[in-house]
Amino acid sequence: MKAVVFAAGLGKRLRPLTSFRPKHLLPLVDKPVLIRVLEALLSNGIRHVGVTVAYMDESIKHAIAQERLPMDITYVQQKELLGTAHALYACKDFLEGEETFLVIYGDITITEETVRKLTSSFVKSSYDGVIMAARVKDVGSFGILRDRDGMLECIVEKPTERLPEAYVNAGAYMLPSESIEYFSKIKLSARGEYELTDILNLLVEDGYKIHVLKMDDGLWFDIGRAWDLLDANIAFLERVSSKHGYSPKSGRLLRPGMNVETEDGARLFGPCFLGEGVNLGKGSSILPYTVVLGGTSIGEGAVVGNSLVMENVTIGDRSVLFHSVVGEGAVLGAGCTTRYRPPGHETVKMVVADKLVDTGRKEFGAVISPYSKVPAGAVLEPGEVYWQEG
Repeated sequence: MKAVVFAAGLGKRLRPLTSFRPKHLLPLVDKPVLIRVLEALLSNGIRHVGVTVAYMDESIKHAIAQERLPMDITYVQQKELLGTAHALYACKDFLEGEETFLVIYGDITITEETVRKLTSSFVKSSYDGVIMAARVKDVGSFGILRDRDGMLECIVEKPTERLPEAYVNAGAYMLPSESIEYFSKIKLSARGEYELTDILNLLVEDGYKIHVLKMDDGLWFDIGRAWDLLDANIAFLERVSSKHGYSPKSGRLLRPGMNVETEDGARLFGPCFLGEGVNLGKGSSILPYTVVLGGTSIGEGAVVGNSLVMENVTIGDRSVLFHSVVGEGAVLGAGCTTRYRPPGHETVKMVVADKLVDTGRKEFGAVISPYSKVPAGAVLEPGEVYWQEG
C-alpha cells in the first residue's frame, strides 16, 4: 500500500514560528511533526510514501534524510498551493496503479495505533473508503462530518452555525483511486482552493461508501495555531514519558513523578524533556510539561513551566515563563516574564494571521518569534506575540 503525506503548506496561522521553518518541522517533543507521521506509517508496514513539498522544501528533505528511515520517499513538488484536492491530484503519477491509498495531512498528530485502526477498518470491510474523525470543541476552523450509521453523508466546511462540539475531518483517509479523477469535477472553494472534502462529498453523492472512523484517544491535534502546538507537545510528552522503553535519540527525558536536582542546584520536575546541550543555570527550575530543545541556555534562578522552548534559545537570569512558546535562537534578557492569566474569567485572545482570535483558553502565555531579542525586564501579556525577525 502507498501513502501520500501533504507537507507543502505555508503555516500562515503559526507565524512567526514558521518564519524560518515549515510547520511540518515544528517539534513534537524530540521529533518534528512530519517525522512522527512517517514513523506511524512505517510502524504499519507502509514504506512507499509520496510527500508533497513547496515551502522550504529543502528543509523537509534534509530533515527526512537525517532520520534515515527505511522508507522509499518520493517528493512531489506542488508548484501552486491550491488546496488539498490539488495536492492529491499532484500525486496522481506516484499513485498510478493503486486501487486504494492512504492520505494524511503532514501537520496533524497521528499515532501508529491510529494508522492501524484506519487501515484495518478498511481491509476488514466492504467500504470504498474511510475518513478519520476527531471530536473538537472549536468547530469553526474545521469541516464537520455528517454521518448515519457510521457512513459519511456530507462534510460541511467551516460551518457558520454555532455548535458546542462535533466530529470533524481529522485529515487522514483511505481513498479509492477514483477520487483522483474527481478533481476535474470540483471548483475552487470560497477561499480560492480545491478542497479534498468536495471530492469526498461527490463520491458520497455517487454512491461510494465512505466510513467515518471516530477517534477519541485525545492524541489528535491539528497543528494550526501556537496553542495547538503547545497542547500537542504536552500530550505527546505525557505519551512518550509513560511509554515503556521509550528513549530519545539525544537529550534527557524525565518521566512523571521524577524530580532531579543538579550539582548547581537546578531542579527538574517530570514529565519534561531537555535536548542535547541544554545548559541550566544555578537555581533554575524546569517544571512539568516543559520541552526545551537542544543548545538552549536557561539563566540562574529562571523558571520555565508548561512551555515549549526551541533550539539555541537564551533565557536570562530570573526570567519566568509559563504556558509559552519560544522560537529558535531567541534571546530573552534578565527578568523577563510572561503573564498567562487574563483578568477575571476571560479567555486569552491572540492575533492569528492578522485577526484577533479567542484561544478558548484561560491560561496561555506569549509567543516569541525566532531570533528576536526581548529586553531585560520585559513583561509579555497573555496571548502577546513578540515578533522581531533578524
